[in-house]
This record gives sequence, C-alpha cells and structure tokens, in this order.
Amino acid sequence: MKSLAAICLALLAVIVQPSHADTIDAFIEEAAQQSLFQHNSSRIALEKATLPEIKAFARQMIAEHERFDKQIRQLGQSQSMAVPTEPSMASKAKQLRLESRDDAFDRIYIDSQAETLEQKLMLFKKEAMSSQNPQLKAFAQSALPGIEKQARTARDLQEKLKPSAGALAPPKP
Repeated sequence: MKSLAAICLALLAVIVQPSHADTIDAFIEEAAQQSLFQHNSSRIALEKATLPEIKAFARQMIAEHERFDKQIRQLGQSQSMAVPTEPSMASKAKQLRLESRDDAFDRIYIDSQAETLEQKLMLFKKEAMSSQNPQLKAFAQSALPGIEKQARTARDLQEKLKPSAGALAPPKP
C-alpha cells in the first residue's frame, strides 16, 4: 500500500510540475514580452516626456532592448522556440494608458518601467539560481547586472518624481 501511495505521489509530482521545455518557453516568452513593452513605452516617452532625465532613461531602455532582443532571439533559436514579437496583453493595456496621457506622463512612464524592471529582475534571478538549462542560466546571470542597474535608475527617478509631503498638505489657516 505504501509503495502504491509513493508511486501515485511521484506521478502526481510529474503531472503538476511543468516540463523543462515549458519553463524554458515561459522564461524566454516573459523576458521577451517585458523587453518589448519597455521598448515600445520608451519610444512613447521620447515623444511625451518633459524631463530630460526621463528622455535619457527612455533612450537607454531602447538601446538595451535592441541589444537584449538580439540575444533573446538567438537564445530562442538555440532552444528551438519562437520568441514573441509583441508585448503581453497586460503590457499592451499599460502602453495604451501611456499613449493616452499627457499630464503626469513622466511619472506614469517611470512607474511602469520600475514595475516591469522589478518583475524582470525577479524573473532573471529565479532563472539564474534555479535553471537546469546551462544556456538560460548563463544568459540570466549575465543580464542581471544590467537589469539591476536599470531598476536602480528607475527607482531613483521615481523618488525624484514623488510629490513632496509638504505639497500635499492642506494650507494652514
């Protein structure tokens, strides 16, 4: 009876756990979609941003995407999978929000970049620590310093664009 239970548990673990190919596909798909969103929204920022620091960050994100896109496509090809050419539906919705904003654009843009970079950072850290695929692990490890730097820059810009506590306080009578 114990051996039957052990077999059932082992079978259940195999069924529930994603296959190696699924995790490869999920990593490459998510990384590519995040990068596409960052690129597309940064193109919008070049037109709509008012602060020079935001425009400089947008140019940096576009350059990083172009370099990253080439690498992720080569990686996808080596893993025999198609790499997405469009951001996810959720990212498309964020992009539409950016396109429709003029007021407070800089803050909305940098907030969306910071959020995406934090997600990308978690994705790459996880892949760098736990990937069973040597190519994916090496790619994630090599990309981490750049992503961490981008995330720090985005957080610094977010802090700069935060309204000061005094500006939000009601005037004294």
